[in-house]
Amino acid sequence: MPTIKDVAALAGVSVATVSRVLNQSGYADADTRTRVLDAVSELGYKTNIHWSRLKRKSSNTILFLLSNHANFNTFHTRVLEACEKNLRAKGYDLVFARHEYTGDMRPVDLPLPSMLNHEGSIDGVLLAGIHYQNLVSVLRKRQIPFAMLGNNFEGFAGVPPHNCVSFDDLTAMQDATQYLLRLGHRRVAFIGNTSFPWFRNRHAGYLRAIDASELTAMGVTENWRISNIDYGTLALAQLLREQEVPTAILAGNDEIAAGCWKELTRRQIQIPSRISLIGIGDRPEFSILEPALTSISVFPEQLGERLTLMLIEQIRNPRLSLPSELLPCKLMERASCAPPPEEFKLHTLKRNSQ
Repeated sequence: MPTIKDVAALAGVSVATVSRVLNQSGYADADTRTRVLDAVSELGYKTNIHWSRLKRKSSNTILFLLSNHANFNTFHTRVLEACEKNLRAKGYDLVFARHEYTGDMRPVDLPLPSMLNHEGSIDGVLLAGIHYQNLVSVLRKRQIPFAMLGNNFEGFAGVPPHNCVSFDDLTAMQDATQYLLRLGHRRVAFIGNTSFPWFRNRHAGYLRAIDASELTAMGVTENWRISNIDYGTLALAQLLREQEVPTAILAGNDEIAAGCWKELTRRQIQIPSRISLIGIGDRPEFSILEPALTSISVFPEQLGERLTLMLIEQIRNPRLSLPSELLPCKLMERASCAPPPEEFKLHTLKRNSQ
């Protein structure tokens, strides 16, 4: 393999001059630059990227760490792809790892992925999945720059005040509930396991709209540790056994909405003429549902871009602690929602007139 000395000899310049030309640092006139680049092309010289990174004391590598999450779904894929695209434009490589740990471990006892244990192997870390305060404490102590997707943080009430990017699911769920109320629904139910902070947050948005309208909250929020699709199926079956059946369902995510859809289809209950349905996530794998599922888009590409920019700013200024960001969502109104059945409207008018 040709060396930098071979390039310098062929171009008739010093090794330092070749280095300045290849690294675009310092001055070199046009003729010298042309001779160096021609020598590089003729010899097929390749820059030793590892030596270059070592010299700069930078790995130019970012770790995308997905923790405590059984499934790598399309939401994470889209965030990951957005991060990789934006990092590549800034000259960084992105590597991926999964990690399992619990929030009750002491930071000193916390198992870490090998790339976090080897100093200098990464320049920073992007955190997705479910995370706790103990890992954040370890990263801060080791002075490892990080940016975290904050919606699934379980460290304490609310997301950390710094280094997080989140989507505003609380306001989005409030808006979705108000949308159903404007359609005329008065029996709107929420489905989601509120022992998890993300479902608890979305339930809070639902309650804001229900309380403001002086209606009665409905739904299933039990701590069933089952898959989201099974949760939707079982919760919907339970609601259909109630004396007052809801005319609209707000699901805690698209998977729960798919579980509801499955149960409604099994019982031959039509969507939306009998029951309207809304999910959150706007995940492409559920676009096959017909009629099309109304869902809240959380814009994962924007989340990935903001996470990347936040991390790079910290890498460039290690003492920087950036305030957390909350990005808006949007309700994508589709065919799975409609006004409530006519018999429900008549029943409501009679009851109000009594």
